[in-house]
Amino acid sequence: MSASSIRRAAALLFIGPIATSLPALAVDAVPEDKAATPAAVEVATAPVTVLNEVKVQGDKGGSLTAPDVDAARDEINKRPGGVVLVGSEQFEDRYAVSFKDTLRDAPGVFAQARYGEEVRLSIRGSGLGNNAHLRGIYLLQDGIPVSRADGFGDFQEIDPLTTRYLEVYKGGNGLRYGGATLGGAINAVTPTGRTADQTWLVRLEGGSYDTFRQNISYAQDYGRVDVFAAVTNARAGGFRQHQQTDNQRINANVGYRISDDVETRFYVGFNEIDQEIPGAVSLTNALNNPRGVPPTSFTFDIKRDPTTFRLLNKTSVRLGDSQLDVGAYFWDRRLYHPLTGVIVDQTGIFYGAFAQWNGTGTIFGLANEVTLGTNVQRQDNDARVFQNVGGGRRGARTSDAAEGGTLFDFYGEDRLTVASGLQAIAGLQGLVSTRDYDDRINPRESAKRTYKAVNPKLGLLYSFDEHTQVFGNVSYSFEAPNYGALNQTTPVGANGFVPLDGQRAVTGEIGSRGEWTRVAWNISYYYSLVDKELLQQATSPTTAIQFNADETVHQGLEAGLALRLFSGAISAGDKLVFQQNYAYNDLTFDNDATYGRNRLAGAPKHYYQAQLRYDHPAGFFIEPGLEAANNIVVDYANSQRSPGYTIWNVSSGLTLPRGFSLFFDARNLLDRRYVGSVSTTTNFQTVANRNLFVPGEGRQFFGGVRWAFG
Repeated sequence: MSASSIRRAAALLFIGPIATSLPALAVDAVPEDKAATPAAVEVATAPVTVLNEVKVQGDKGGSLTAPDVDAARDEINKRPGGVVLVGSEQFEDRYAVSFKDTLRDAPGVFAQARYGEEVRLSIRGSGLGNNAHLRGIYLLQDGIPVSRADGFGDFQEIDPLTTRYLEVYKGGNGLRYGGATLGGAINAVTPTGRTADQTWLVRLEGGSYDTFRQNISYAQDYGRVDVFAAVTNARAGGFRQHQQTDNQRINANVGYRISDDVETRFYVGFNEIDQEIPGAVSLTNALNNPRGVPPTSFTFDIKRDPTTFRLLNKTSVRLGDSQLDVGAYFWDRRLYHPLTGVIVDQTGIFYGAFAQWNGTGTIFGLANEVTLGTNVQRQDNDARVFQNVGGGRRGARTSDAAEGGTLFDFYGEDRLTVASGLQAIAGLQGLVSTRDYDDRINPRESAKRTYKAVNPKLGLLYSFDEHTQVFGNVSYSFEAPNYGALNQTTPVGANGFVPLDGQRAVTGEIGSRGEWTRVAWNISYYYSLVDKELLQQATSPTTAIQFNADETVHQGLEAGLALRLFSGAISAGDKLVFQQNYAYNDLTFDNDATYGRNRLAGAPKHYYQAQLRYDHPAGFFIEPGLEAANNIVVDYANSQRSPGYTIWNVSSGLTLPRGFSLFFDARNLLDRRYVGSVSTTTNFQTVANRNLFVPGEGRQFFGGVRWAFG
């Protein structure tokens, strides 16, 4: 799809829908009652509704340790920048596997599937220098870091079927949890016995390529004690060859209310993932044989099998007009990861503690809210590498090292109401991050390094009323290199870590979110000056080299719009809602000595999604939609690009008596062949390895049934 086509489609984001709605807006000067108002543009119940919640469903009630979705929405709307809350209602009627599925309705989030739960996840150009896994976004579950002390993160830790809602804090707004990365923070929140809407929930799903997934959960509030527990089992052959998935997950939490002002909650989780990796291919093969894989995927049985166990506690104490949250957590992790010629074999423990205090009061008669917090993280990871003699079998040990690391950060934020509707927000984060590498085979390669940073933030938030806000902020961010970057092959005679600096950036942002009768919106423009950006080039099927660029510029537009076209037109209580997300990402070098003002590789400049959803009061819905992107630059020399694409999808569902509901999800209906993601490199014309393209998934059909009772 051409850039001009994408721009024309994106223009409809505002011009077309608003023009068609003008007559309706004229007759809707007085808001309709709650029953006739679609949840995506709810006027009567929620201040500043977060965009794209087609179905907003309130919880039974939250608690000190686990806020319900309404309290979370109120909290997220305090941020003077791009934020989104995605409720599970937005993806429960689809086959949701990864962040590509769960964050589809979050403007500005670029998530493209690689295999299984693995995606290329980027916000505002973050982490584009990572050709695998996660960097540049602070990932949490239930407010506890999933990202490790060195910044590495695993998507597989998050089970969409046991996620109540996701909080997306883009850019400097990630300070909510002490994050200060370019991309911000994402927090996935599990249900509790107090927030789940049913006692028992059974979910069965199946579809193309031998896909079958089962989930059962139990939730109960016993008064002082509440319990939630869920088990998920999933197996799928995958669209491509050598992509089979076999996953088992357990998530549970128990809350105990010691008194009306004191509550503690324990969480436990277990994940056992068996995931084959199909690998990237040439552009020709990606477009003409998308299910095929490189022969090495079979020869070396390339896969990634993490097994993790987590245990954590959070205790909350209400102190008058303030609240103190404290907690600690522990992760035990094993990774078996055969690659071409080598096997990565790791065992490690990851643990930490946190505290956050929130208080309200007045300063010189002005309302004021203060947040103070700290996080301490530690990792002790035994990293071993063996020869892969074929079929994922271990040969000689080639590396044995201890990867130690700590992250200590402290942060504060003050929100002062300086005038009616106007808040000034000031924040500050300081961090110290260490890397301690002990090479047991070659002690000369042992190394230590410490990174330090101070990241301020200033912002303004103006609320015209409880439904409309405008905002602006300026923030600093910092990201230290992770072990994958520091432990690259060094030049002959070099010892220790590769000499990489931390990535620093200053970002300015302005925008607005809100709703007016039939329209809801969430729009942000950002501009980032990035110094020493951590970028990556692919050099072989299993090796990548990271480096610091000089200066780069990230700027773009994140825009979402929901429009209620009608309600009650066909049948009393029905509604038709048109939703759109558009992202413009202008990511370039800034007069680089080698690449001039070339585009950064890894993400399309224009990315557009739209859905048209019809809901009937009898419990039926249908939602056709499309996803479109223009070309993705593969190399920093800008000599090769993948073609743009447009794919069409449709989902539908039916609510039945006695707690039953059905859904059907069809993807890529026209079986379009396209490239969904790429691995970045320096100059495509000169590199030996040109297997850099990940084929998009072809036509697939999924269906499921849910039974809620009790």
